[in-house]
Amino acid sequence: MNASPPPGDYLWPVDKEQIARAVRRRQVTESLEFEREREQTLKEQIELVIAEAEGKRVDEAVFARMSPEDAAIVNAELNPPGYDAEDDENEFFERDDVINFEDPIDEQAEELARLNGEVEDCRRRQRAFQAYLDAL
Repeated sequence: MNASPPPGDYLWPVDKEQIARAVRRRQVTESLEFEREREQTLKEQIELVIAEAEGKRVDEAVFARMSPEDAAIVNAELNPPGYDAEDDENEFFERDDVINFEDPIDEQAEELARLNGEVEDCRRRQRAFQAYLDAL
């Protein structure tokens, strides 16, 4: 009768440390790649927030140098018509009496600050993952 190997033992000779290092390398490499992709996505979001804040001013300057017909085509693409709430009777009604208009909020500045904080966190995590891989 053959005895079963103890739990956790392999049936063939292996270097457990080498396997553990390979698995860790793969796990951390995947995490590093995720953070790199996350950073790129955050950068694109920052660009969109900036474009939203500055886009109309840029458009006005560029449209002034274009024919009205061409400007209208580009403007329609960049600034599609908004949603008209009057067309939808189930639209949420916003009450002015519950909104505080005393403190104006610069939403773009807040969003840029948040996104920049995310980018810094992302870069810090990338440095940690890279340091792990270098030390491995």
